[in-house]
Amino acid sequence: MIRERFNLTEMIYISLLATIATISKTPIRALSNFMTSSVGLPGGVVGGVYYMFWIVAACALVKKHGAATLFCIIQIFVSLATSSMPVIRLITYLPPGIAIDLFLLFRRNSEYNKGVMMFLGAIANTAGAATQAIVIMNLPLIATLISCFTAFVSGGVGGYLAYLVVLRIVHAVGIKAN
Repeated sequence: MIRERFNLTEMIYISLLATIATISKTPIRALSNFMTSSVGLPGGVVGGVYYMFWIVAACALVKKHGAATLFCIIQIFVSLATSSMPVIRLITYLPPGIAIDLFLLFRRNSEYNKGVMMFLGAIANTAGAATQAIVIMNLPLIATLISCFTAFVSGGVGGYLAYLVVLRIVHAVGIKAN
């Protein structure tokens, strides 16, 4: 993976968004699990709208390779410090960032339009849902596929919402486009 240095402003954006996302996951996780537990799917399938909003927003604001993986690593450390979640579950935080960074590495285009941001949210949430379904829940193939499809859709919605918010932030704050 291409190693790019982040300046202080970019580190603040990534850290702040990752921390907000992590701290606010608890109520969202409870609601998502309530909605999906009766059908045996991971809660992140629905919560992915919210979860993927943050990582896609961080990537669109920073626009450097490795931002998504760094975002996920920060989430893991914040979760270790603030919750009693088992470490094995924290491993599921990393695949969304890796999926985004791999896609952006091969894409080699710095434009973050609506479609790209929706796709980033979709692949990130799918990677997280697949990891959760296989590693944690040990779901059968058909349930894993349903989980991944639903996660793709909800992650795409999260990416779209990130697009709308980032567009407003860029215009309001005047963040320069890379």
